Amino acid sequence: MKKLVLTLMSLCLAATIWGQTSADSEWTPQVEQAATLIKTDPAKAAEVFDDLLKGKNKKNTALLVEIGHAYLEQGKKEEAAEYAQRAKDVNGKYADAYLLSGDVALALNDVNKASSDYNQAIYLDENCSEAYFKYAQVYKGVDPQLSLDMLMRLQSKTPADNRINKELGDVYYTMGQYGKAKEAYETYLKAGEPTEQDYTRYAMLLYLNKDYAQSLDVAQKGLALAPENHVLKRLAMYDDLELKEYDAGLEAAATFFSNAGNPDCVYLDYVYFARLLEADKQYDEAIAQFHKALAMDQSHTEIYKDLSDVYEKKRDFPKAIEAYRNYLGGLKGEPDISDLFLYGRLNYYAATDTTYLDKQPMYLAEADTIFAQVAQKVPDNYLGNFWRARTNSLRDPETTQGLAKPYYEAALGILEQKPDASKSVLVECNSYLGYYYFVKADYNQSKLYWNRILEIDPGNETATKALGGIK
Repeated sequence: MKKLVLTLMSLCLAATIWGQTSADSEWTPQVEQAATLIKTDPAKAAEVFDDLLKGKNKKNTALLVEIGHAYLEQGKKEEAAEYAQRAKDVNGKYADAYLLSGDVALALNDVNKASSDYNQAIYLDENCSEAYFKYAQVYKGVDPQLSLDMLMRLQSKTPADNRINKELGDVYYTMGQYGKAKEAYETYLKAGEPTEQDYTRYAMLLYLNKDYAQSLDVAQKGLALAPENHVLKRLAMYDDLELKEYDAGLEAAATFFSNAGNPDCVYLDYVYFARLLEADKQYDEAIAQFHKALAMDQSHTEIYKDLSDVYEKKRDFPKAIEAYRNYLGGLKGEPDISDLFLYGRLNYYAATDTTYLDKQPMYLAEADTIFAQVAQKVPDNYLGNFWRARTNSLRDPETTQGLAKPYYEAALGILEQKPDASKSVLVECNSYLGYYYFVKADYNQSKLYWNRILEIDPGNETATKALGGIK
């Protein structure tokens, strides 16, 4: 899940940088007109700005800042920084000058200076909302707790500003607190008119919070507004899979992949498409999609486990085992017990398939080795010994050698200590031992096990017949 979250976060959430929202001034039309010349005729633009700053406007800090923003919006960072400094030189206590200075620093990727300038703007004007927002943006990906603290400070001052809830949702998202992020976004959306980006973020938050039905609903609303939104189309496909709406999911996948050259596709897209195909029993197509995922990112060796599952469903056990080995080989550190057990069981199933009788000894040997490891690693769990017993029973189909006997006995010893032990497993263990002693003509011992079965399952016909056949 962690890999999924990191991947989707990078794909779905672009940072929101709050723009300057100060009211237009009487000079705004002239500044905007001159701004159109900044790139094409910078000398003329500078001349217009100099004329504006003559006379009574020579020390007009608001106009200096406005001009600075005009330069910054045109990508002229050096000139913007110059006007920010001129504004500060005129009035060192003018918050908007530091706000501009922070914006310039952020454009220059100087995060430390940007945060310092925004903090200074807040110090000079505690009601400078944009400084709070921008400070929060700067720290969201670096130290989200600082970002959260700043937003909470702003909310205590201006609780009616609904933009804060949106930012809180983003910060909680970054912190991995998806429940709180969901609540914040819900509050924001109830009071505002959602944009395409809002639908995208909220649908993602719902998905990560495992509210798949609601996520799908939001994604569909967003697609009604922006039909070509690639992220929302992706989420519709993901949500359908999680909701087991496989037909709808395949339709969503067809829509998502309709633009074959879309550069935003990632390995997970092919994984989810493959899982939808697998659920629809389109196994060959699913295998092809899993291979596309691996071709896109070979580091995600967990995909081999999915591949193994599909090959097993096709009863192509050699390829299923090969894929599972690739999965185990890609693990960091030792495989856990469940992985070992599933690999051992896969070999056991391969040994029971008549298609691969020539390889049965090899599969049984591998299964026996793996189940022995399971039994050793978790000695208080019956599964290792139980499946080792099944494996050795296949090696000795006539029960003449009793190869499975010690393992059924070991499994039974563990199971009898557990009040909630599976009746069917207890019956299997006792059945083997009853038959083993019958073959050895030790009828008293054989009766003991058949009678135990009747204690567990009084109507068991096999045990009843076995006892009736023993004189």
